[in-house]
Amino acid sequence: MITGPLLVLSAAMLLQTPEAGPSSLERRQGVLIEEIEGAAVAEPPVFGIDTQIRAAELLAGKDDVHAARFLLDAGQRTLLLSDPATRSHFLKRIVPSLTPLDARQAESLCAAQTRAEPTAKADPLAICYDQIVARLKDWPLRKDAFFRALAAGAYDMPGVESLLREAREAHAADFVPLLAGFIGAFPAANPRVEEIKRLESVDRKFGAAHPALSRQARRTVTNARREFAAAHPESAPAIPATPEAQRSELAQVVPPDGASTDPGAYVFNFFKGLSSLPATSLLADEDPGLRDLPDVSKLGADEAIRLARQQEYAGARAAILGDVLDRNDVQLDPRRKLSLAEEVLRESLKMRPSSSRLLIQAQLARYFHQQGEKLKAGEAAVALEASFDALVQCRDQRCEVFQADANNSPGELIMEFAEYLWKYRIDPTELGLRHPGLRARWLLIELQTLLEDKKE
Repeated sequence: MITGPLLVLSAAMLLQTPEAGPSSLERRQGVLIEEIEGAAVAEPPVFGIDTQIRAAELLAGKDDVHAARFLLDAGQRTLLLSDPATRSHFLKRIVPSLTPLDARQAESLCAAQTRAEPTAKADPLAICYDQIVARLKDWPLRKDAFFRALAAGAYDMPGVESLLREAREAHAADFVPLLAGFIGAFPAANPRVEEIKRLESVDRKFGAAHPALSRQARRTVTNARREFAAAHPESAPAIPATPEAQRSELAQVVPPDGASTDPGAYVFNFFKGLSSLPATSLLADEDPGLRDLPDVSKLGADEAIRLARQQEYAGARAAILGDVLDRNDVQLDPRRKLSLAEEVLRESLKMRPSSSRLLIQAQLARYFHQQGEKLKAGEAAVALEASFDALVQCRDQRCEVFQADANNSPGELIMEFAEYLWKYRIDPTELGLRHPGLRARWLLIELQTLLEDKKE
């Protein structure tokens, strides 16, 4: 029995509140952030930068300190890329997200860009600064950022007319200085076609009420057209001046984000997974040999198999046989299903490198593993790893350039494949996949899931 001072001490200890500490979810979040940082650094440039941007997008508004750090690291890596198009693509993703968190650092990324050549369609410098001006909420900050952008040579900013319209309607005292500043900042040398059109458009919409500024703008345009025609006679006749032409050209300068899709692409149903891919998925429209395949849903298993084997392209044979394997058909006992799966694997090795080939082999590896066919599962995993490496290769050895267009980047393709594996609870390591890009995106999905659990 406890008595005296010990009793008092024991009571006091019982009344003390336990020391506050991070929850298990918060600790796991910290661990995941560290793992993602390490994984991103270990990835080739275009993959690692994509990973850092995605991590920042997940953390924005929840952990802005780490979000900003991911974006700053991504920005610094981006500036080291040699390909202007790839560099511009990443900055268009980084700067809008970084501006609300650290506008000064975002502007420093833009300042590291150079103005485009006179015949270039788009100017990464102007697009970069335009995103900063658009994301700043405070009017004085936006106005000052606009003047700094002009001073840096960022003239062809898509949002200039919106800014001038806002000034005229809500900040009347600033309208004329902004208009005069824009007209006066026209590049003194090597004007671009798009810069000439931008000034013409601004003068047409805002110059009527200010004749002196309008005359200055028209003189500038006349001189710029003459200079451009002398320097680039082959391009001069192509300069459109009509509003309709300007809108058309602007649409070409800043294409909307998102991958293009082919409505004729064949999205086959294989092991109950592939038919659920969204119509806009990069994984759905890559292999033209899988378009317009015959419908075997109303055929018996034997007839469908015969039809599949009559197809000229190996991918078509594999896809239709996959549809047959999906069935709960009495004609398909386990031994025959296993034989068909082996046939699909052989056919998949003859397919073009594509995401369809990737998904077929991923499902085959899982199927063989579930059936206890370890040897066949290993064969499918080896084939899958080779297909994966071939599909996500960059155009250059250092992996600093996109294989195709910016909207079809390797990072986007790997992310969709990682989401597919996560949805169907397929651990990449069980398939023999240890690509660092896939590992990083698996961690990103885990972080997203954890953040959703915390919100609940």
